[in-house]
Order: sequence, then C-alpha cells, then structure tokens
Amino acid sequence: MKKLLSLFLTILFLQSAFCFVLLPTKVSARNTAARSFQQEILTNQSVIDMVGSKFSEELIIAKIKSSRNSFDTSAAALQQLKKVGVSDAVILAMVQKASGMEMTTSGATATLTIPDGTELKIMTTEDISGQKVVEGDPLTFKVAEDVKVSTTVVIAKDVIVKGTVSSAKKKGFMGKGGELSVRIESTQTVDGQKVKLRASKSGAGGDNMGSTVALTVLFGPLGLLRKGKEAKIKAGTILTAYTDEAKNVTAAN
Repeated sequence: MKKLLSLFLTILFLQSAFCFVLLPTKVSARNTAARSFQQEILTNQSVIDMVGSKFSEELIIAKIKSSRNSFDTSAAALQQLKKVGVSDAVILAMVQKASGMEMTTSGATATLTIPDGTELKIMTTEDISGQKVVEGDPLTFKVAEDVKVSTTVVIAKDVIVKGTVSSAKKKGFMGKGGELSVRIESTQTVDGQKVKLRASKSGAGGDNMGSTVALTVLFGPLGLLRKGKEAKIKAGTILTAYTDEAKNVTAAN
C-alpha cells in the first residue's frame, strides 16, 4: 500500500512539474506573437497580399491606419498598385499614412469648403501617346501640390486623379501630324470624398469643353490639340485643373 501511495505521489509531482515548465513556454509564445504583430511594418506588397486575399476595403484601410509602414508612393508604385486591383480609397489611405496626414479620432478636425473653381496642379505619371491610346481610354494622373483652404490641406499631394482620352489621332501620311487631347475628371479629398474637376477656371464652355485640358503653356492659348509628327504628352508634364463643384471637407487642423 505504501509503495502504491509513493508511486501515486511521484506521478502527481511529475505532472505538476511538467505543467509548470509548459505554461511559461505557451505564454512566451503568445507574447512573442503579439510583439511580432505590433511591430509589423506594412509595405506595398503587404497591401497587395491583403487585396489578393479578398479582405474588405474597410478592413485594409483600418489595418493601414493602425500600423507602421514603409510605403512607396512614387508615381510608378501607385501605377503598379492600380494595375493589380488596389482601390483608390486604399491607395489614398496609403498615401496619407506615408505622408503623416491621416486623421485620428483624437486629433482636432474642422469642416472646410473647397470653393468651385479652386485651382490645383496635376502631373502626368506616364507618357501619353496618340499612337498608342484611343478615345475613351482611362488615364491616371496625380496631384502635384497640396491644395489648401487657408492653411489646411484639403486635397493631398500625390493623390490619384482620374481622366480619359477625349480625342486621339495617329500621325498620317503626307506629313499630317497626330492629335491628342485628354479629359480631367476627378480626384479625392483628404477625407476620401470624390471631387469633380474641369480644365477651365469658369467652366462656362460647357462640360465637354470645360473638362478637356487646354495645354495653353505648351501649345498656345487656342491649342486644345497638340499637333506634330507624334502627338505625345510626356510623363511629368504639369497641367492645371479646377474643381468643378464646391465640396465640404473634414480635415485635420
């Protein structure tokens, strides 16, 4: 009987010792995983992976806002994100996070109005050639400079601008040059709202004329169309556009 009792106590002691060793190991593993998650640094590829895994847009944006990042927001990188299916709202969140402009619930905010006809500079992100595009092709530009109301940024630099090819003709025979014109359509405010754009200050020329970029600096005040051996707008070309509506925006002070 004493031998059985002694054996039972020995087994009980060994089980207690095993649990004592195992528990800190499990706790340590959980703590390591938590630290790893907290220290995660998001990259462009991280976002692409989340999109590929069919995460919702809201979830991806929340992850971007709550994580450290090493985002590449160059024109080429933004183009690549667009090509693989990353939405404009997600790209905007990446740009704002990378530039330190994301709004927080604890930060002071204000509601400001972007007046109709507010000027903004936009930049072409790739060469646009009349030899390669056709009417209706989508185009992507980016905002070249922050747009401010008073001292507050309401449209951030590097945010995507959408446009289309409104006219394109290839160069012809007998020295006939090509023709090319583009239409500027919309961009986004710092709080994620779409804002319509046009090319003329007043918009008095109607929607078709007002939205077609007149490259007055490069091709003369009457030149809606560029003519030459090949109609081409080079990457990095700065264009002037204007808001085509007034827009109330909630922005960080």
